[in-house]
Amino acid sequence: MVDSSDIENFWTRGDIHSRIHKAMSEAGLNDKKLEIEDLFPIDQYHARGIAATVDLGKRMPIQENQKIIDIGCGLGGPARYFAKQFQCFITGIDITSSFVEIGNRFNKLTSMSNSVSLQVGNGETLNFENETFDGGYSQHVTMNIKNRKKFFLEAYRVLKKGTFFAFSEHGLGPERNPIFPLPWADTSEMSFLLSPESTISLLKEIGFYDIQIIETSEKYISGYEKMINTKPEKVEPILGIHVIGGTTMKQRSINSMKSIKEKRTLPFEIVCKK
Repeated sequence: MVDSSDIENFWTRGDIHSRIHKAMSEAGLNDKKLEIEDLFPIDQYHARGIAATVDLGKRMPIQENQKIIDIGCGLGGPARYFAKQFQCFITGIDITSSFVEIGNRFNKLTSMSNSVSLQVGNGETLNFENETFDGGYSQHVTMNIKNRKKFFLEAYRVLKKGTFFAFSEHGLGPERNPIFPLPWADTSEMSFLLSPESTISLLKEIGFYDIQIIETSEKYISGYEKMINTKPEKVEPILGIHVIGGTTMKQRSINSMKSIKEKRTLPFEIVCKK
C-alpha cells in the first residue's frame, strides 16, 4: 500500500536539498536576489515546464488581489508565475515537505513571500474553512490521487461559489495500460488515472458545472520529443528537471511519450466552475 512517505520518496529521490543547492551554486544563483524567470528550468517540475503553466494560466479567469489555492504546488514555480502575472495571492499546499521548504526559500530569493505562501498539506484533507478561495488549480497532481472524488470534493468545499477550478493531468487513454516507469510513477501502484469521460462525470456529480476540456496530446508529444532528442554531444544544462528527477527521467519521459502516441494515456486540461 502506497502512503505519503512513498510519494515523497518518489518525488525527491534522495537528498533533494543537496542536489538543488549544488546546482544553484554551479549556476551562480545561491543566496542572491533572483527573478522568478531564473528558476523556470527547475521549479516548473512537470511535463512541458513553463509552457504548460502559461497555457493553463490563459484559461484561468484570475483577477488582481484574488486568493487562489494551488493544490500540489511542488516547488511553487507555477504559484510564483501566476502571482506575478495576475497580481494575486497564492496559497500552495503539497504533501512533499522538502518541496515546500525549498519552495518557500525560492519565494524569499525572488521577493515573492508576500504573495506566495507554501505549506505542507494533503489535497484530500485541506486545512481551510469552507469557501475560502476565489479560485483554484492543480497541475499534474491528480495522477497520484487514489481517492479522486475526495480530492475534488475538498477543492469544491474550499472554493467560493461562482469561482473556478482548473487542472491539467495525464488521463487514461482508450488503449489503457500505460508503460511504466512514468514521470509520475514507477509502477501502477502509484498511478491512478481516469479517462476524461470519468473525470467529467465525477466533477458533475460533485457539483462543478460549465466544464471545459482541452486535449493536449500533441503538445506533450512535441514537448517530450524536444527533450528526448537532445543531441548527445550537447552539454546538459546545470538547472533542469533532471536535478530533481534523476538519471531515469529521460526513460520515464520516453515511456510517457510512447503511452500518449499509443493512446494508452491522454493528456488534457479542464476548467470548470463551482
